Amino acid sequence: MTPSPSVTSLRDVIDQLLVLDRERPRQGGMLDDRGLIEKLLVTVDAAPVLLSYVDRDERYRFCNQTYERWFGVPREQVLGRSVREVLGDSAYQAALPHLRAALSGQPVRFERAMPYRDGGTRVVQADYLPHVDVDGRVAGYVGMISDITELRRGEEAGRFARQLRESEDRLRLALEGADLGTWDRELLTGHRNFSARSLELLGLSAASVLDREQLMGCVHPEDRPRVDAALRAAFDSKGDGCFRTDFRVVGPLVKEERWLSAFGRVHFDAHRRPLRIIGILQDITTSRRSRLRADRLAAVSSALSRALRPEEVASVVVREGAAALEAVAASLVLLSEDGASFELRAAHGFPEGVLESWRRFPVDTPVMYREAVRTGRPMLYPDLEDLFRDYPGLRDEPSLLGRAFAALPLRVDGRTLGAFGFSFAHAQRFEPEQLQFMESLGQQCALALERARLYEAERRAREEAEQLRDRLATERGLLEAVLDQLPVGVVIAEPGGRLIRGNAAVESIWGHPFVASEGIPGYAAYQGYRPDGTPYRPEQWPLARSLLHGETVLREPMHLRMSDGTTKHLDLSSKRVHDAQGRPLAGVAVSMDVTAHHEMREALRREAETRDRLMGIVGHDLRNPLQAIATSSALLLKDSAPDSPQRKRAARILTSVQRMDHLIRDLLDYARVSQGATLPIQRRRMSLEDACRIVVDELLAAYPERDIHLDLCGDLTGEWDLDRLAQLLGNLVVNAFTHGARGVPVEVRADGEGTDVVLEVANAGNPIPPALLPRLFQPFTRADDGGDALNGVGLGLFIVHEIVTAHGGHVQVTSTRETGTLFRVCLPRSHRG
Repeated sequence: MTPSPSVTSLRDVIDQLLVLDRERPRQGGMLDDRGLIEKLLVTVDAAPVLLSYVDRDERYRFCNQTYERWFGVPREQVLGRSVREVLGDSAYQAALPHLRAALSGQPVRFERAMPYRDGGTRVVQADYLPHVDVDGRVAGYVGMISDITELRRGEEAGRFARQLRESEDRLRLALEGADLGTWDRELLTGHRNFSARSLELLGLSAASVLDREQLMGCVHPEDRPRVDAALRAAFDSKGDGCFRTDFRVVGPLVKEERWLSAFGRVHFDAHRRPLRIIGILQDITTSRRSRLRADRLAAVSSALSRALRPEEVASVVVREGAAALEAVAASLVLLSEDGASFELRAAHGFPEGVLESWRRFPVDTPVMYREAVRTGRPMLYPDLEDLFRDYPGLRDEPSLLGRAFAALPLRVDGRTLGAFGFSFAHAQRFEPEQLQFMESLGQQCALALERARLYEAERRAREEAEQLRDRLATERGLLEAVLDQLPVGVVIAEPGGRLIRGNAAVESIWGHPFVASEGIPGYAAYQGYRPDGTPYRPEQWPLARSLLHGETVLREPMHLRMSDGTTKHLDLSSKRVHDAQGRPLAGVAVSMDVTAHHEMREALRREAETRDRLMGIVGHDLRNPLQAIATSSALLLKDSAPDSPQRKRAARILTSVQRMDHLIRDLLDYARVSQGATLPIQRRRMSLEDACRIVVDELLAAYPERDIHLDLCGDLTGEWDLDRLAQLLGNLVVNAFTHGARGVPVEVRADGEGTDVVLEVANAGNPIPPALLPRLFQPFTRADDGGDALNGVGLGLFIVHEIVTAHGGHVQVTSTRETGTLFRVCLPRSHRG
């Protein structure tokens, strides 16, 4: 059976009392320490339902008169006893799950038959409403238990309803006495009920349509997301159903910004579906502003105590001051050292870039800062027109924000440091409390600025001294570390010649520790010899020459005769160092041990000489037996029948001899070049066509299985060495035979259309590895074993390069898988000596 509406109303009012009690410390309530719940529950003492307050220890702190009628004992015997003792074990066990749920913070409603020990078995409807204190802890719960069977009695129901209405009226009077507005909403019907005080607080008339759009329109746009979020959290079936938030109200009848605090609770059915939300509204504008300004002033004081620089002080003042005064913008200017200009030190709330022209401006510029500094008094402009009346030139100023303005001077010890000001979105009355806050803020700011200026001057001086000392120490330490780690010997001398520093490498290079001296004559302690064997006198050392004459010495060779009889080779360098004005500061000498390099160079030179001499000897000695083989092969070829096997064998021998002759010629040419000579050439007027046809015919005879395509065009005459060009072309074509694709002809092209004659040899096949191209024309360059593009290349291409160079031309090579390998030789027609 559903209880009457009066019982439901009483439950809602009690729920409002629980919300009010939880928020009472924030509102500065004046009730005594018995608590608001116990005070107000007394007003419904005669309600015909069981009303009680049970604390977290499950003991009764309050019960109404109905307990005496139900259980037949005075209520004094109930107070202080546990629920189990009053209800009995059976009723306690039946109510225990609901009791624990209420003490965990969940509102509970249930119906069931309860076997009371002293009150008999009754079918009851019970509501357990948790009482949560300001710290969020559950202090207890309010129990409201109705005997449903009595609702069947009409007379009793009427009396019951009247008593409930009277109790509800008394509760509502208590809420109105606390200047609170009440409101509720039935979620199933959508019906909203707002008290007259609630409508007044929201800025709505009694005839206003109470739909969602109208109500949310009363909330400041910036606060609507927060209110929506709080409502969604309250309606969440997994939450506690509590709704609490503060917001600014901007209803139609609100003349100035007002802050409200809203508290409420959502009621759920047994399936945790929201049924109804009820709550209260309270105007907290005055208390909020006072608290905010007091907190901001304390925050400013704390922040200023930590601000050690003028910029930090200015930033704190404009930021915290604008927040405390709810200003849309704030700025602070200081007088320049000469007092002729204002300098903007901090700004807050202005669009980026709008203040660029105000970074520094003359002190007589017609703005409110000028008057604040001139008069030493606050300049207040409650409305925009008041400002335009004094400063009409500001009408089109883009940096002008808001509808009301204030500027105050910053003074300390009778001196004016500058001024600061605020812009407000709405017209202002500038109440005494607001002005007092701004003046207090200005006094703190002026003192902090003066302190910051003194600190800044002292800090800069201290920092400069510390930086200079640290820089000197760092540079000295770095210099010492670098000197000691260098693999070369370094000696530093004063401009007069006094040796003051030598690094660790000096001892290892010179064979004795660094020897300091008072002047250049003391350099006699160092013994060294020029390459011709003459010793250095003190004034002849490179360092002495640099100090005496400003000479810069680079890598001067000398040698030392060590105590063990060995010779050490050094390179000496020295320079005189000057300051920015050109005055001598010091002399620096560097000694580098090049003994190993010298020995390696000598070894390489001897090795090259031996190798070149050997190759020359071998080349000459091989030609004598080779000539005999060639002569014998030619005679055998001449005496053999055309198709006889003997003729074929003689032809192969002769071909091999020719190849061997080319190899020997290459070796002899290499030996000549490596010994510093150039390839000898005999220039005469000739045609490149002759050389091409001679070489092609010889190679086709020597390589009958290969094919050559010869393409000649243009004027191919010039002054060249015919034999050398034949050698060049032969090396290129043989290289193409060796490394090109078999079955594909080698292309030989000569082009005389231009100023120079171009000779090209192209073949298909695997490309030359890119890493090998830069050193392709160096002697003994060969491909890796795994690549066949240049397998066997030794001196042939080197000789090609030398022949081209001797003729004043140049050779290039390109090689790709798509186009094959192309050698391109460019030959001038005549000597360009």
